[in-house]
Amino acid sequence: MEIRYLSRPELDHPDMIAAWPGMGYIAKISADYLRRRLNAKIFAEVTYYHNMLVYNNGLGSLSPIRHRFYAAPGKNLVICVGDAQPSIPEESIKLAKDVVDLAVDLGVRRMWTMAAYPTEYTEEPQVFGVYTSEEMRASLEAHGIKIVKEEGVVNGLNGVVIGVAKDRGIPGACLMGDIKYANVPQHLSSRAVLIKLASILGIELDTTLLEKRARRLDASIRKRLEVFEEETELLPITDKRPDYIS
Repeated sequence: MEIRYLSRPELDHPDMIAAWPGMGYIAKISADYLRRRLNAKIFAEVTYYHNMLVYNNGLGSLSPIRHRFYAAPGKNLVICVGDAQPSIPEESIKLAKDVVDLAVDLGVRRMWTMAAYPTEYTEEPQVFGVYTSEEMRASLEAHGIKIVKEEGVVNGLNGVVIGVAKDRGIPGACLMGDIKYANVPQHLSSRAVLIKLASILGIELDTTLLEKRARRLDASIRKRLEVFEEETELLPITDKRPDYIS
């Protein structure tokens, strides 16, 4: 699919944030919150399709997955947010290449993504990072982000796109927040990741709303676990770290 430009923003070697839904919805929550707070405007989009036919009363049609690109006025920042990730690995690579093509066209200097780091936390979630250049490693460490030491993978587009960007000469990094539950929106972890990323980008950002959402959700989950502990459908993260990140 080709990227369709709706307008051409005035940018000077901007940073790009790219985000798709994953475990804990960290990337999607963070990117959507940031673009709304910065009043970022859509300027391009690309559409892919789910690997299925959706029908209603016998009438079938393809189900679109839209990926939109926003520019934040005065921040020299591009934010890409996708509705969902492609279900076929080959399409993930193709979409990542499309996103990086746009990044190259706009002169993007750094690519940032976000993901979940599946491990139980007790107090406040920590933020970890992986990088594709020493320049990005230095930036992460300078802002107190712990570099992941063990081997592992970042599943999906939130990992693939910074790998594709590296091959095109754009350094990248993925910021990952601790999560408690894999299939529940993790607003507190999203807030932790977003605070670090905003600091790196030099953006002043009020995350009060994210924190309020997190506290309400956490209280609701705790109550639900107390009442329906054996019946809950939540997927708790074990103390042992798996060899993948999403």
